[in-house]
Amino acid sequence: MTTPRFALAATLCLILLACLGAPALAQSARQGVIYAPVYQEAVIDHRGRRLDLTATVYVRNLSRKHPLTIEDVTLVEGNGKVGLQCTKGKKRLAPLATLRLLPPTCPAGTGVPSILVRWSAPQPVPPPLVEVLMMGTAGQQGISVTSQGVPLEPEP
Repeated sequence: MTTPRFALAATLCLILLACLGAPALAQSARQGVIYAPVYQEAVIDHRGRRLDLTATVYVRNLSRKHPLTIEDVTLVEGNGKVGLQCTKGKKRLAPLATLRLLPPTCPAGTGVPSILVRWSAPQPVPPPLVEVLMMGTAGQQGISVTSQGVPLEPEP
């Protein structure tokens, strides 16, 4: 039996999803590039104090049947300059497998960095899910931030 309070909450959630737009899954493909922001610091008070953050990148194969290959993961500095490679060689991901990476840090003053994940598969598969978890602590204070990658359109 559904309570009126539960029904109201469920209806409000559906309205909110319709207004905001639920994220759509990208079409299956054989290759692509995914962009994800990486935050190296967070401003933690009105005085401008900053807290350094450490990032961990997770690349998840969303295919239940087919493997895919992570061709490379590249750090891009905030000024747009392509930086260091986060992987050495190609990485094969089995169906539903996850690759965890600790990307290198960008030089100070280059702005907010990002990563590019280039992937391929022998048959069409859903693009991998790229998530970045950033965490930092100072004394009793801690912060965690997440970002999610988005597939980039192929450039002509």
